[in-house]
Amino acid sequence: MRRATPIVIVALALLLAACSGSPTREFPADQLTDYQQEYAVFSEWQRNTGRGLSAVGDALVPAIEEDKVVVVDRRGRLSAYRLDNGRRLWRHRLDLPVSAGPVLTDELIIVGTRDGRLVAVDRETLERRWESGVTSEVLALPAVDGDTVVVVANDGRVFALRTSTGARRWLYDRTMPPLTLRGSSAPLLTSGRVYVGLPNGRVVALNRSDGALVWEARAGIARGASDIERMRDILGDLVLQQGALFAVSYQGEVVSLDPTRGSSSWNRELSSSAGLAADRERVYVTESNGRIWALDRSSGAAIWRQDETEGLRATRPVVHGAYVVIADQRGALTWLDASTGEIRARRVLRDQPISRPPIVVDDDVIVLSDEGRLHKVSLRPQER
Repeated sequence: MRRATPIVIVALALLLAACSGSPTREFPADQLTDYQQEYAVFSEWQRNTGRGLSAVGDALVPAIEEDKVVVVDRRGRLSAYRLDNGRRLWRHRLDLPVSAGPVLTDELIIVGTRDGRLVAVDRETLERRWESGVTSEVLALPAVDGDTVVVVANDGRVFALRTSTGARRWLYDRTMPPLTLRGSSAPLLTSGRVYVGLPNGRVVALNRSDGALVWEARAGIARGASDIERMRDILGDLVLQQGALFAVSYQGEVVSLDPTRGSSSWNRELSSSAGLAADRERVYVTESNGRIWALDRSSGAAIWRQDETEGLRATRPVVHGAYVVIADQRGALTWLDASTGEIRARRVLRDQPISRPPIVVDDDVIVLSDEGRLHKVSLRPQER
């Protein structure tokens, strides 16, 4: 059934500029290294993969597999590079308005498009195998497991398709608020459930086989007189780890949920459109104003808060050994001590914004700028 109320999609950067209590600050180069760095950041290699790679809300994310990294730009240009030295292995034009992907399976490369399609190409021949339409643009990475691929359209509808053919298995649909941010949270696919964070600020658990609702929970209660004040989009990806499901919403809360029943063990008021990460002890959150928080994963109590990043448009934190690393709109990577939040290393890779989180591969980090510059960097102790 189609919704009677139209959904208005708001560009994230414009909304944050209008609503954030802390406007984006300028960070001159001499402010990037005004502390004692304990580690040096080395560029192993960098490659130009495409132009006009990313728009606000897009989910163009490098796919890592063994010895290679595969990327796609907004015009559908697929490229593969050797992970060790960055040598390009191949390039292929899909001629599609790609907005999400690539996702790799044993046989396929899957991408989502701005005109509401999921497209799969053969990994060997790069010929199109199937195409399946959804109801709006795809702005989150699809989740694939076996012969099931789950994709969230930007209008909040959740589709399950057959990986082999693209045929629809089921559709989950429920009413969404009239105003939402541009972007989606990627679905989490397990052996029996599908977990999804929605634009209405709710987390739902669906039966994997038929899409039936198992439970739903809120990540914050909508408050305020205007539609903008009441926005509670979940844009950051959910994190399922060690028997807990973590989510955070814009102008809402961080919540820790029981993945079986959906009950909340704790919640903490905190706004984020970037998302969170977790390890065995802490949950790390990038606040909407750029500050980075570490919360106790068992209680939600604050452990530390890094204020020096306030004003940045930073990505969600990514756990990198004993550190967490973020990227930001200056093209900088910053490593924080996971225990204390102190800045341990920082480097500007290039004067290009970075909107997607870094990817940790063993001891190294892969990062893709919004203009399509692909970097591999490593962190080493600073020579004294």
